[in-house]
Amino acid sequence: MKIAIVGGLGFIGTNLYLKLIKTHKVKIIDNFKVKNNIRFIDKKKIIRCDIKNTKRLKKVMINFDVVINLAGQTGVIESNEKPHECLSDNIFGYLNILKSATLSGKKIKIINASTAGAIYGDTKKVCKETSEMKPISFYGLSKKFNEEQSNIFVKLHNQRIVNLRFANVYGEFSLHKKSLVHNSIKSFISQKKVLIFGNGNQTRDFIYVGDLVEIIERSIKFKSGSYNIASGKSNSVNNFMKILKINKVCPNYKKVKKNKGEVKDVRIDNRKLLNEINDSKFKFTTFEQGIKKTLLWYRKYFS
Repeated sequence: MKIAIVGGLGFIGTNLYLKLIKTHKVKIIDNFKVKNNIRFIDKKKIIRCDIKNTKRLKKVMINFDVVINLAGQTGVIESNEKPHECLSDNIFGYLNILKSATLSGKKIKIINASTAGAIYGDTKKVCKETSEMKPISFYGLSKKFNEEQSNIFVKLHNQRIVNLRFANVYGEFSLHKKSLVHNSIKSFISQKKVLIFGNGNQTRDFIYVGDLVEIIERSIKFKSGSYNIASGKSNSVNNFMKILKINKVCPNYKKVKKNKGEVKDVRIDNRKLLNEINDSKFKFTTFEQGIKKTLLWYRKYFS
């Protein structure tokens, strides 16, 4: 199967490429804005292309059976600081992918990276795929809009599109990633302070990147629709700090006021995902195990 990973030089894309290349013909489509991980990728497998360039993108995409969209901006704080840039990159970039797939004349399957945290907004409820989407950031808004675009293309053009709502992903090859897990580890290594937004009691559903890329590969066979890609378990920031201390990592952190646009707690229902996978052998990596694997990679990389 011929698979294209759009935005494949990033954190998740690098992990996904290294998994898929074992059993599929894989190419990365990227604009080279983020290229920390290019050293881990066979350069012959990279196609330089900006998804805003519709003409070029159409020519490139016609060669693939599956296109996995990981492109665009991912930061909540950054999206609120530069909303125009976020909406332009995420919404119009994805629209070009959808249009290019339709104009190709092939039934290209689209797997679109969405978000399980930012798309539901601040809610005390456990979020199912049918829960109301009430984003409180421009990043979350862009992902909500993209899912609506997906639905329209499915109805108008009978496209095969799967929206995967990622929880908080962590793991190897996260050199540029701006998130709690990666900032804490890198701050410890560089002996810099890491900022904790809030009192540390806020919760997130953390999913190990190794589990995520396996699910993305399996999603090639999923029915069109949206799926929460989450472990189904929430961990507080304070609990994460305890896990780091157990592993002899004690970053110097400072608690500051919570950013606007950041949700307080995230609780995600993953039963639809597990029903679609339908494999009793599939197990999520525990948060403790995942942190150990991530630390091992960082220590090896920076040693």
